[in-house]
Amino acid sequence: MLTKEEVLRIARLARLSLTEEEVTTYQTRLGRVLDYIQELSQLKIPGDAFVKHIPKDAVSFREDKAVAFPDVKALLKNAPASEADSFVLPPIIEQG
Repeated sequence: MLTKEEVLRIARLARLSLTEEEVTTYQTRLGRVLDYIQELSQLKIPGDAFVKHIPKDAVSFREDKAVAFPDVKALLKNAPASEADSFVLPPIIEQG
């Protein structure tokens, strides 16, 4: 189980503020997820295991290229902030 401090650190990294009740809830939930991941890592999988077939509904790959959006003004109409046909986003890396 995660400690309260670990949950608060994860919340800070995700820019979330949690109540004491939420911290307790997430301690349990995140702990269960981590326990399951540890359980999965115990599985013995043969070294030559791989997907032997491709499902018929699988999405085929396409060329990765930039495509101009047909109506940039309409796209940016509901943006909280824009500049030079681009979204303006707050910085996510803290200074100092």
